[in-house]
Amino acid sequence: MIALYGGTFNPVHEGHIALAREVRDAFELESVEFLPSYLPVHRDVPEVSAEMRKKLLEIALDPYPELKLNCDEINRQGASFAIDTLQFISEKFPQQALCWLMGVDAFNNFLSWKKPLGILQLANLIVCARPGVQLDNTILPMHHLQDSASLKNHKAGKIVFYSMQPNNCSSTEIRMFLKQGKSVSGCLSLPVLEFIHRHNLYTN
Repeated sequence: MIALYGGTFNPVHEGHIALAREVRDAFELESVEFLPSYLPVHRDVPEVSAEMRKKLLEIALDPYPELKLNCDEINRQGASFAIDTLQFISEKFPQQALCWLMGVDAFNNFLSWKKPLGILQLANLIVCARPGVQLDNTILPMHHLQDSASLKNHKAGKIVFYSMQPNNCSSTEIRMFLKQGKSVSGCLSLPVLEFIHRHNLYTN
C-alpha cells in the first residue's frame, strides 16, 4: 500500500517531510509519493513554475528513499484533479492499493471535489487532523474506519483520521518571509534554501 500526497508544495518544507515520514511509519506503508500539482483547482495558481517546484521536491526528498516523487500531474499538465490521477495510476498498477493523504481542511471540502465517491472507489483517504482546524465528521460517515490499524486490509473505500504531530511550518508564511528577507531556519533544508536563492524564487 502506498500513499499519494498531493499539493502545490510551494515550496516544499520540513513539515511536509515530517508528516509523510510519520504517516508512512504509522500505517506501515511501502512509500509516500509526493504528487505536485501542475495546475491546482482548489488553490491559487503558484507564482513558481511546476518545473521549479518539482526541482525543489527532488532536492528535499533526496535523503529519504522511502519518500518518492510522482510527476504524473505535471507530465499530464492541465487542471490537476485527484480522480484523474487515481484512475491513471490504477490503470497502470491495477494490483497496487492506494491511499490519498490529505489535511482536514481539504477533507472538509471533499464533497466539492470532482467525483468524490469515484475517488473512494479507487483509494482510501488518510485525513491528517491538526490543531485549530475542526473536522466535519458528518462527511461520508459510512466510510469512516474506527480501527486505523486495519487500513491495510482495505484496498479502497475507507477514511481514517490521523492526529499529526504539531508543526509550525507554513508554505504561505515561508513565501512571505522570503519576500521580506526574514529567516526561514528550521522550515527549509539548506539545499532547498540554496536552490531558492540561486534561482531568485519567492522574491519581490
